Amino acid sequence: MITIYKKEATVYMVAENKLDAKDYENLIPVLTEHINAYQEVFWYIEMQNFEGWTVSAYWKVIELNLPNEKHLKRVALVGSVKWQEQFTEVLLPFSEAHIKFYKTEEKDDAKEWIK
Repeated sequence: MITIYKKEATVYMVAENKLDAKDYENLIPVLTEHINAYQEVFWYIEMQNFEGWTVSAYWKVIELNLPNEKHLKRVALVGSVKWQEQFTEVLLPFSEAHIKFYKTEEKDDAKEWIK
């Protein structure tokens, strides 16, 4: 399940439990709208009790195919498990955005960096 809210040019997302393709179907229009509305967009993703993705959702997250993706400047991923940090490295070749991982106890730093 994901919860999404926006503040100015930043999209905040909290991912909980296991994400499926429907979660990404809900996320993509929000990101697309924001990317089209702002020249520079920032995305904060916090993973709470995160168990991963279904197979279909995993490929959707790697292949976001967002229009005007060059407007996406920074992505902060906040999590507590080593594989979440490693997933950040997997995303790097698929985006021009600067992507950075933060541990859960560093989420205030992540929010500051994303501003």
